[in-house]
Amino acid sequence: MDILKSQIRDFLPNFFTGKPINNSHRELSKSVNANFVLFNKRLHLLESGEFEQVSDDFCFDELASKSKKLLNHRHDQVSIQLLLPSGDFLSTRHALPDLPKESLVSALRLQAEETLPSFEKAVAIAFDSSKSDAEEETIVLWHDQEKLDNLFVAFKQQGLFLAVIKPRILAFEFEDLSCGVLERDEVNETLVIFGDGRLKVWRQVHKIDLDQEELGEQWRASLSEYKTTPVHGVDNFHKLKQFFTTDIESEYGFFPSGAVDARKKIDKGRKMILAGAISVALLCVAASPFLLQSIEFRRAGMLLEATRLMSKEARQDQLVVVNFETQWGPLNDFPEQRLTQAMFTLQNVLSPERLSAIEVSEGLIKLQGTSSDPQAILQKLEEDPLFTEVLFSRATSNSRYYIDLRLSPVNFEAYMVRYFSED
Repeated sequence: MDILKSQIRDFLPNFFTGKPINNSHRELSKSVNANFVLFNKRLHLLESGEFEQVSDDFCFDELASKSKKLLNHRHDQVSIQLLLPSGDFLSTRHALPDLPKESLVSALRLQAEETLPSFEKAVAIAFDSSKSDAEEETIVLWHDQEKLDNLFVAFKQQGLFLAVIKPRILAFEFEDLSCGVLERDEVNETLVIFGDGRLKVWRQVHKIDLDQEELGEQWRASLSEYKTTPVHGVDNFHKLKQFFTTDIESEYGFFPSGAVDARKKIDKGRKMILAGAISVALLCVAASPFLLQSIEFRRAGMLLEATRLMSKEARQDQLVVVNFETQWGPLNDFPEQRLTQAMFTLQNVLSPERLSAIEVSEGLIKLQGTSSDPQAILQKLEEDPLFTEVLFSRATSNSRYYIDLRLSPVNFEAYMVRYFSED
């Protein structure tokens, strides 16, 4: 069985058995032959050093038209890498399990609503999937996927192909693999620290916030933490160009959907051409009546084993997702009691009365207080959709009341049955 699998892998080209997403990203990065960088309202073409001024409220069409103008002297097919200000990207830290990168990207997208609660659009994600330490947290960068796609469309309308978008601070290369970069532009200051060639720290502040004494002191304190680390300052295009390299291998690239689809279409065309050539060769061989039966038998066996091999990978991927949900489900689905909302609601219902005691446990709230009309309080609580099972837990006496109620969105019983049924 193992010998047959090996024969199938040797028979099929690498791009038949490789991972299409990673291959598309890798090929797009390799295809880049023109690099643009946006720095302080100027769009620079790194290869020539020429630049064009952009407006304060520049749009996608303006960037594309300025790029077209800078490339007037180029007649070859251009594949563009656009280096945007570091302030356009958000960063978070995550302890990622040892899973394939595609599975991790899917898991991070599922948690995007909790990670970036104020960001409601589709997101693009980039991170270093190499693991030097199983317990080490990984820096994940986020960007607006819609903005990437709009940029691609604007460049396409100018006859240009936008392949990769990357934070400009990650387009540097240094002889020392453990160092830092402090990038300053008109809007932001960004500090990144590398350790053994991997991104360890990403810290950022808006310059306007530095006018506040407390925030300024915090930022200076952050910088002072890395006094022993060589930190290169970059505050203009010429310093950036000094450290820029086209040979750096970084996984922090962002790829527009249109660029990925175009790359996949090229790969699909190559596969179809090769598949056609193989089919013609097989037909020529099959023309011999003495070899036809043997070839058909072998072909059927190889197709059967290839199908089994492909379904095995699908089952393994499915098992990874199931295991991931099993491990992370108790944390992601833990009932949120919304205590802040509940307290504000109780304040509105009970005002101007005051509580003498309150107890909250697994969605159950016990209230104790005094009022001239406890029945009215009970009725108001029953009418509020946030509460359910509202009742007097004890008989009232001398205007003192005892009320039990539950938070309607909280269901600890269902949570316990789902994840801890054996207990």
